[in-house]
Amino acid sequence: MRVPHLNASYSVFSYSVRRVSRISVSPPLPPAISVELSSRCNLSCPECATGAGLLERRNDFISYNLAGKIATELRGHTLSAWLYFQGEPMMHPRFFDIVELFREMNPVISTNGHFLDEESCARLAASPLKKIIISYDGVTPGVYNIYRRGGDHVIVTEGIRKLAATVRKKGSSPVIEIQFLLHRGNEHEVLATKAFAASLGAGFKIKSMQVLDIKRAGEWMPSTRQRSRYVLSEGEWKSTGTPVKGCMRMWTTAVITSDGDAVPCCFDKNASHVMGNLNSQSFREIWQGERYCKFRKAVMKNRREIDICRDCPEGMRIFFRR
Repeated sequence: MRVPHLNASYSVFSYSVRRVSRISVSPPLPPAISVELSSRCNLSCPECATGAGLLERRNDFISYNLAGKIATELRGHTLSAWLYFQGEPMMHPRFFDIVELFREMNPVISTNGHFLDEESCARLAASPLKKIIISYDGVTPGVYNIYRRGGDHVIVTEGIRKLAATVRKKGSSPVIEIQFLLHRGNEHEVLATKAFAASLGAGFKIKSMQVLDIKRAGEWMPSTRQRSRYVLSEGEWKSTGTPVKGCMRMWTTAVITSDGDAVPCCFDKNASHVMGNLNSQSFREIWQGERYCKFRKAVMKNRREIDICRDCPEGMRIFFRR
């Protein structure tokens, strides 16, 4: 078994020991990492912190040198690098250079598909990316633009076709996955979108939708309750719930913003719980430091007392294939 796999196994073990026996075991470096290449986006999706203009990042793009430092420190430990968080990663001026830095970590990106021109498709096909997730919420422009405001359905559709054809022609390794963000306005196009993905040899996943303000949940939630993160109870929309304590992600995954801030998870969109900053500290210092230890302890005690944990779907199924 390779070192990254052993590292992942020990990460899960250390969490299990802490949860079951309450013995504090310091976790190894995380087997998964999310690095925010860009906090900017070309779209204005209404229930996205970036699209709604709610982010307060100092830097639009992570620096190449900082990305290199992260890759160097975690190389040999991390199995998976997700090169996205809140913004559109392909807007980074050195996007392909940064992807190369994480070559040994099975890098994955999630994109809105507006930058899939001929040159980019060729470079993506030749890159070390293991998976390219493309947001595509409908097969017709009107339905697509209900949520992807400012987007161009034609450009995205043709870009997906071009990428699929390029990957197929070159026989390269990236897996293409169409991700369908399900809401009330597009649920009738699920099957047609799935068929579109299948026609290109791409994977397909349905993702349940999160809202920034639970009061607006009624505007977006689909008719199928099993695919909704919120339920209507006594006239009010409420989160379907979260476990009282514990979260394996605190032992296995970390998120780094374009500013170099290390935050606990992807629900800390505005970096309100900064564990440290990679511009002045090593990752190990932060990951095994006092702030992280205290936060993990709080999560194990009562998640519901932590603001970013209250609406978290931990333990829920949020992805569907049909």
